[in-house]
Amino acid sequence: MRDLDSIPRRDSTVVSRLLDDEAVLVHPVQGKVRVLNPVGARVWELVDGQRTVAAIVKAIAAEYQADPAHVEIDVTAFCVDLAQRGVLAFDP
Repeated sequence: MRDLDSIPRRDSTVVSRLLDDEAVLVHPVQGKVRVLNPVGARVWELVDGQRTVAAIVKAIAAEYQADPAHVEIDVTAFCVDLAQRGVLAFDP
């Protein structure tokens, strides 16, 4: 990820399902399953290949009435972690 204008997109091989307020991600190529907490699940929902990281941060901060500076740190770290795990990638 270069900056907040980067656009995260889901890996097309990942299968995801929302269960209650969590998300279950299955990466069949890696044979791994990941469970995301409610905030992570909401970020995952917002990753649509069109929204920038900044737009996702803004949406999460508004929805959870949280400090945008803290949300920026958390969402950025979360997206980078998912990218390192091969679940998403960034378009410039």
